[in-house]
This record gives sequence, C-alpha cells and structure tokens, in this order.
Amino acid sequence: MCMGDEQQSIGEILFALGTLGIRQRQRDLSLTALSTLSTIERTGARRLGDLAASEGVTQPSMSALVSQLERLGLAERQADPQDGRAVRVAITPAGREHLNAVRRAGASVFDVLVDKLPPRQAASLRSVLPTFRRMLELADDDFPSGRSAT
Repeated sequence: MCMGDEQQSIGEILFALGTLGIRQRQRDLSLTALSTLSTIERTGARRLGDLAASEGVTQPSMSALVSQLERLGLAERQADPQDGRAVRVAITPAGREHLNAVRRAGASVFDVLVDKLPPRQAASLRSVLPTFRRMLELADDDFPSGRSAT
C-alpha cells in the first residue's frame, strides 16, 4: 500500500479493481464493441443512432462497429417493427456467449484474489454481494444511456 491509500474511497478502490479486470480481458474486441454488445444485451435491440449516442461515438463509427460484430456473428441488424425504413441492432446467441466468456475470464481474476484472502475477509466480501447487485440495478436506473460495464 502506498502512503495516503487510507484516504481512498470505495469508488476509487472499485474503479482500480475494475481496471484490473479489464486489463486481463481478451483483445479480440475493443472496449467500445464489448460495451455495445453489453448495452444491446441489457436493453434489447436498439437503433444504430441510439447505440452511437449511448456509446459516445459517431453514427458512422457505430455502423462500422456493428458491421464488425455482424461479421463475427455476435450481432445482427433487424428491421425495426415501428419504422420499416429503420433497422435495429440485436445481439445473437453467439454474442451472448462471447459476453459470458469475457465476464467469466474477468471474474476469474477476482476469484483468484478472493481465494487469497483469509476466510473471514472472503466471507465478509461475499456478504456484500446483494449490495453490489443493487448497485448494478441503480446504475441502469441512473445511467440508462451511458456506457455500461460488460
């Protein structure tokens, strides 16, 4: 621990841990591509412009990203039932499996660290899982169009 670490907030520690998990991920897709897949998985099929806005990229950039996801079989364009001229982007079963694999790989980093903790500390950490789940729910409520975690 560095001097001054006692002053770190819970948010700073969680952010540092999240960054650790992200650094350990496979590099086959960009973070924006993973975030886009996660957004589609969480919110359902979305129009290209809506995805671009939620991910903070231009519509042409999102179109190229979706084309890449389509080539990989992770997403597909579908006709918009509300507007025949528009298309929506949906996640495929392969896209869901890819996200699950990325999550499992990221989770394994933390599982290794939790296993290194003394049993009492590990149990204490497991006892706050309902709180962390609630925080994820609140994130969807408070940041619906912002970037999400995978």
